[in-house]
Amino acid sequence: MQKVNGNKTQPGETPQSLLTFIRSHYLPYWPMFAVALAVALAGAFLYLRYATPLYKISGVLLVQEASNGLGASDMLQSLDLMGGSKTVMENEIEILKSRTLTKAVIRNLNLYGEVIEKGKIRDVALYKNSPLKFIFLEPETIQIASTGTWPFTYDEAARQVTIEGNKYRVGDTVQTRWGKLLIQSQGKHADTTVSYSLHVMTEKQWMQLLLATIKVTPAAKAGSVVDLEYTDAAPDRGEDIINELIRVYNKAAVEDKNRTSANTMHFVEERLRIVSAELGQAETQVERFKTTAGIVDIGEQSKLFLASVQENDRKISEANIQLSILDAIEKYVTSQQSTGNIVPGTIGLTDAVLLELVAKLSETALQLERLRKTTGENSPLLASLNRQMERLKPAIMENIGSLRANLQAGLTRLQAENNRNMSIIRSVPGKEKALLEVSRQQAIKNNIYTFLLEKREETALAYAAAVSDSRIVDAAESAAYPFSPQKSMVLGISALTALALVVGFVSLKDMMNREVMFRADIESVTSAPVAAEIMHHNGNDPVVMSNNSRTAIAEQFRALRTALSYIGLNGDRKTLMITSSISGEGKSFISVNLALSLSLAGKKVALMEFDLRKPMISKMLHMRANPGISNYLVGTASLQDVLQKVGDNGFLYLLSAGIMPPNPSELILNGQLESLLNELKERFDYIIIDSAPVGLVTDARLIAPFCDATLYVVRHQRTPKHYLKLVEELYQNRELGKLNIVFNGIKRQGVAGYGYGSGYGDINGYGYTEPVKKTGWFKRSIK
Repeated sequence: MQKVNGNKTQPGETPQSLLTFIRSHYLPYWPMFAVALAVALAGAFLYLRYATPLYKISGVLLVQEASNGLGASDMLQSLDLMGGSKTVMENEIEILKSRTLTKAVIRNLNLYGEVIEKGKIRDVALYKNSPLKFIFLEPETIQIASTGTWPFTYDEAARQVTIEGNKYRVGDTVQTRWGKLLIQSQGKHADTTVSYSLHVMTEKQWMQLLLATIKVTPAAKAGSVVDLEYTDAAPDRGEDIINELIRVYNKAAVEDKNRTSANTMHFVEERLRIVSAELGQAETQVERFKTTAGIVDIGEQSKLFLASVQENDRKISEANIQLSILDAIEKYVTSQQSTGNIVPGTIGLTDAVLLELVAKLSETALQLERLRKTTGENSPLLASLNRQMERLKPAIMENIGSLRANLQAGLTRLQAENNRNMSIIRSVPGKEKALLEVSRQQAIKNNIYTFLLEKREETALAYAAAVSDSRIVDAAESAAYPFSPQKSMVLGISALTALALVVGFVSLKDMMNREVMFRADIESVTSAPVAAEIMHHNGNDPVVMSNNSRTAIAEQFRALRTALSYIGLNGDRKTLMITSSISGEGKSFISVNLALSLSLAGKKVALMEFDLRKPMISKMLHMRANPGISNYLVGTASLQDVLQKVGDNGFLYLLSAGIMPPNPSELILNGQLESLLNELKERFDYIIIDSAPVGLVTDARLIAPFCDATLYVVRHQRTPKHYLKLVEELYQNRELGKLNIVFNGIKRQGVAGYGYGSGYGDINGYGYTEPVKKTGWFKRSIK
């Protein structure tokens, strides 16, 4: 038994309402969902079968700040010059992603051409598994027009390769459209059952590919570890690319660090060349003087004074070297173009703070030079490094001034001591005095020469021991399984896409419908209860009720008959009006079959054909139209004249419309209708009035005061949705009394048991009803 739902959906009923919505809106289209899902999954499996698998290659690199080990970190921290580790990390990440390093990787690995094996399912990049390796000796000559895939054949026995009809010997350097090419064997045997091709790309194409696919990201916000990731169809090539990128990065870092050492070595070598020549001249002078003067050696006392003078001369030479280095550093710091040059060497300097400051300045200058190759002039990283250099320079200048003053004071003291010693030396005999002078010059040059030799060895050791500040935490390694395509993701996305397309189609179809499609459409606009749902009747005979009828629609009318007691028809309340919004919604069909259903239950029923403008019931039942209600209302016929027995059960009587009056509304108001209904109430259990559509004429509103309840027929795919507002207005204003809705003409969709209504109207399959002929699901879906 179908109860009347007199309330709209309550908030607490949301889950059930959602399920009902899905069941009524989308479940009827389940065959379309099934077909779309099957097609999508088939396409996904085909894609997975033929797509080229990509492997993720990853490596981990620790990037450390350069440590100079000179013990002045506290001084630099107080100057706010040792901070910026985040900036250093950002700089190094930009350098790792730079075009310069990427180009070096491409050239070192000779990535311009790869050998492809043509497979039955997919093409495979062989890389190291290729029988041949093509080395491009002139990659800069490769043109865009020459890129692409070029088939070739390989005669392993003859060691001969044929490309575009040209035959080349393996191991030879040959001239091709890509410039000079060296073809080498990799020791792998060629498979004669497959075809090979050479895929050629320019350096610029490879660079764009690598820059877009190599990901360099910090492993943690506060750390100095970076993750490098790359995806490639050939996992061994991907590992080589990441490892080579790390190698050229470390090599470039070492070369940058060695530039200062190389500058120092150049300075030492130049000074050694000059001092060596001067020392040779001094030794020649000593030897010549001894031979000419006949003096073999000088006295012991003179030796003591000479040794003191030589020691002072050595210290004076070292001080002068330090002063010259301070002058060079000062000139570099004050120069407007200092950021583009190499910081001068610090050979001979011993002040730890100055050495730390100059080392930091050198490191910053190298970072600037490296960063300019990868970023624009307006980069915030460049601006940060420039500000850091500007903070360093005043501290360096202040330290230089202090050191220069100390060195000048030391020189003055040493010169004074030398003057005293020289006044004593002048008192020795003339020849011995002359020998002391030339020996002194020889000792000075020898000390300088020895000093420079020591510094050259120290610089050479520093140059050889230079290492990168980064450390490989994890070398590049490919994942064991492909990263893409991911089977579960592809299947999931395909399935969701298929479902979304069908849902979109159904929703768009519903949105484009201006007529009522679902019970939810009714309940979303009006709070009037839905008393019953009647399925669509495909037969030509509008009468579906009989003693032996077991069809689903007959059962629905029996359910509606039962529901009459819930809408207030019982005892003395026996008058029911049936109306609709417009013509063609099936109110006459509902009136006839509901009346038949009541009569089959043994109830005496008077069926009134009160649509005086367009009567349909007398035609449906093949009964006479005259005399009828209009004749009774004008007084030309009695009740006995207009009553017609329907069928032979003796319980159903028809009052046909009669002749069509010129003024039906005025005829209803002439006062005869009330007396007619009173007579009928005395003789019948139910009075069913088939009224004219309330949305077109006022007849139903005029009859409503004489009725106990009203059934308002809304037809699936027929009633315009905007008429539902009229239903709500009539319900709220109670113009038609106790108003209930009958959702009529619900068309079957999908499988049995599901439709546009609440889903409970079809009970086929339980043995209580006769099967109904069904149309194809596709035709139903597109209606």
